[in-house]
Amino acid sequence: MAAATKTNGSKAKAMDAVALLKADHRRVEDLFETYEKSRSKPAKAKLAQQICMELTFHATIEEEIFYPAVKGEVEDDMLDEAYVAHDGAKVLIGELLAGSPDHPFCEAKVKGLSG
Repeated sequence: MAAATKTNGSKAKAMDAVALLKADHRRVEDLFETYEKSRSKPAKAKLAQQICMELTFHATIEEEIFYPAVKGEVEDDMLDEAYVAHDGAKVLIGELLAGSPDHPFCEAKVKGLSG
């Protein structure tokens, strides 16, 4: 019975993580859309920071909850690729947060995070 409870608890935790990820994904999509439409540099700088914060939160949920919950259920290559994609995003996020919104590649880095 304890094993069944642990399995059900893991599935419930994964389902909660999926709901969080979906909601966060919609929030980030909206932020990217607003960023693209914005013409104000200060507004874009603030949006870029929000995008970075949301993507950091999103990656943390995936890496700490979702990926461990699906390990063994999906191919290892798929998880490895997801971790590598997160590493690339973390580099861009770090550069955006440490850099200036006036940097010539700031816009390109934000767009790189959206893909």
